[in-house]
Amino acid sequence: MKQKWVSLLRDRLVWFVALGLGLFAIDYASGKRLESRILIDLPLVEKLVAQWEGQTKRRPSAQELDALVEGYIREEILVREAKRLGLDDEDVIIRRRLAQKVEFFLDENNPPELPDEAGLQQWFEKNRASYDTPAKLTWRHIYASDEAQARDLLRQVRNGQITGGQAEDWRALGQPFMLNRAYTRQDQLEMGQIMGADFAATLFDAKTATPAKGWVGPVRSAYGWHLVAVDTRYETQAARFLTIADKVAKDWANEQGRLAKLEAWRELRASYDIELVPVEEK
Repeated sequence: MKQKWVSLLRDRLVWFVALGLGLFAIDYASGKRLESRILIDLPLVEKLVAQWEGQTKRRPSAQELDALVEGYIREEILVREAKRLGLDDEDVIIRRRLAQKVEFFLDENNPPELPDEAGLQQWFEKNRASYDTPAKLTWRHIYASDEAQARDLLRQVRNGQITGGQAEDWRALGQPFMLNRAYTRQDQLEMGQIMGADFAATLFDAKTATPAKGWVGPVRSAYGWHLVAVDTRYETQAARFLTIADKVAKDWANEQGRLAKLEAWRELRASYDIELVPVEEK
């Protein structure tokens, strides 16, 4: 037996394996120590102080700073334990939060240099529709239970049997309606969001509904049928560049930021190979 041990001790392969196991054990122990080590250095403390000042507008006291450091230590330990337990693998909230943080990084591009006044005005003209004040209507309506009732009400109004004028209680005509009976200075988009796009398009067609025509209809909405009276029509007002130059500059910067973020995402997306796994037929 003794001779066997002597033989093993002289075997270089045994020493090589033993040395490898020793180095592995040292590396493992060192890694475990690093995993359990939390470093509190000056940059970290300065970061905690800056966060505190940003929220409170003053520097923390010594006691408050101790609490900040202890809070960081607690959070760091809990985060490491969560990772060790694999709690971050399938958590939807964590996934979305991480994705949101990357989007913030994509937003942090260097702001583009503002063009000169001529260039900014050219961009304004290209996007003028966003700045012009749209046409608006002040209007009211009578809600009918169906198209036939709406036509009958319109016939009575036009024959003078009922006037439905502003001087009398026109709100009592027709059927009850869950929303407003009258709207003031409403543009086509606002009207479309409430009553439906087709209804809004019909009213904003100057040939269909004008203050001079009084009650018109029946006009169909997302809710049913209506008689409509346009009391005032406000035409589109063209925007003047000089009066809104600051807003145009801000909008231009936001648009350039959006385009830069979109391009950054395209580059990031292109750096990944997406493979669709075919569904196995049973």
